Amino acid sequence: MAKKYAVMMYKGGSGKSTTATNLGAVLVDMGKRVLLVDLDRQGNATTGVGFELGEIPRSLNHLFADSELHPRDAVIVTDFGLHVLAADRGLARTAMNMSPGDMFMLRELLSRLDDDYDVMLIDTPPNEGYMTYSALAAADAVIIPVATRGFSEEGLAQTIDGITAARKSYNRNLQLAGILFTNVERGTLVASSVLKSVQEDYADVVFPYVIPKASVLDKGNAAGMPGVLLEPKHKAAEAYRNVARRLVDANQ
Repeated sequence: MAKKYAVMMYKGGSGKSTTATNLGAVLVDMGKRVLLVDLDRQGNATTGVGFELGEIPRSLNHLFADSELHPRDAVIVTDFGLHVLAADRGLARTAMNMSPGDMFMLRELLSRLDDDYDVMLIDTPPNEGYMTYSALAAADAVIIPVATRGFSEEGLAQTIDGITAARKSYNRNLQLAGILFTNVERGTLVASSVLKSVQEDYADVVFPYVIPKASVLDKGNAAGMPGVLLEPKHKAAEAYRNVARRLVDANQ
């Protein structure tokens, strides 16, 4: 059965999609069968692995609209072996029309693929809503990327509250896999302040690795190829490999 991680943070610019795509690439390189699920209408995870939003025959949104369609029929595969349930802009309309009973559609869809994968990574929207609730309902655990920028602590607190609410009401087994610092620029006052504050408040759930600010990650997003594959020896790539190893070791 696949281990499902929601990559979630209630704040834009946290490195959410970058984390999902780069962890996915690293896990594939480690020999794992990985599915990337893009729930964000902006589709950054989809474009970040080489697909154009307007050129995908079947997306995740098609699965929400047609219960007869098997999820395998919407899976697309990257050149480097990562499988993807892609986003499209229609997700925005779907999210607006969702009701509480629809929160479990994603969980049901992904359960039909459980035997096909070792890991599923769900990239979520940067705000509360039924798409995010769907991810929390489907996930086994949550990875929270925290960019070391202003207002990140407020977004983190809201995200933790969302996980707590999910545990209480519709996914009692949901776990917090860890808080991952991203876009870390050592030596700046803001970065130092965020690192210190979050480590003090959440010391037991912070990953012992940080993702440094790195142009290769931005280049990878623009090129449709995760930065860990463009420059495998970069410090950012090594940090993502360490996080991936930790996730794998935790499930053995």
